[in-house]
Amino acid sequence: MKLYYRPGTCSLAAHIALAWLGLPYELEVANTRDPEFTKINYLGTVPVLFTAEMGALYQSSAILRYLSRLPEGEHLGPGQDPVMQAQCDYWLSFLNADLYRAFAPYFNPEKYTTDTSSEAKKAIKAAVPAQIAPLLERMDSHLASRDCYLEDELGIVDACAFVYCYWALKVLGNGLKDYPNVDRHFATMMQDPQVQAVMAVEGLTVAS
Repeated sequence: MKLYYRPGTCSLAAHIALAWLGLPYELEVANTRDPEFTKINYLGTVPVLFTAEMGALYQSSAILRYLSRLPEGEHLGPGQDPVMQAQCDYWLSFLNADLYRAFAPYFNPEKYTTDTSSEAKKAIKAAVPAQIAPLLERMDSHLASRDCYLEDELGIVDACAFVYCYWALKVLGNGLKDYPNVDRHFATMMQDPQVQAVMAVEGLTVAS
């Protein structure tokens, strides 16, 4: 398998899941502005996962679910229980649709206004914390009675949530302190040796 990624982006979740899988894989940092990359993914986005069986796979949720369906990745997903499968799909949709949409203006404010002034872009970015707050509260409430998003073992939903919490540290002035259960979960992920290794490969750090 080969993962095209960019450090600290949505592809971080797939990178973590691959590390947890324990199977050999290759990595390539994607230049998403290179016309050659659009031959791999016409949308010019990451992650893209190449597999021998299926060729190129796109979209974070689809890639994560694929990895959890491999024999080596069963422990990362919801298993065969339809209720747990629905919960997994819910959380991946929540994170990669609802939460992603709320974060997006912070990283690309120019896409959300026709005003090209720096003041307009700053105003758009300043509105993001209020947009992500109720979503982080939902996550915090869910984690109040559990250590992981699905049952008791870290898996693909946890890897996905980790990415957005990493982004939240950049966006929120006081980090995750207003969301103690989310903060606890993030700390647990940061203590995982494979997560630490992936962060090191991508050159990512978290301020103490």
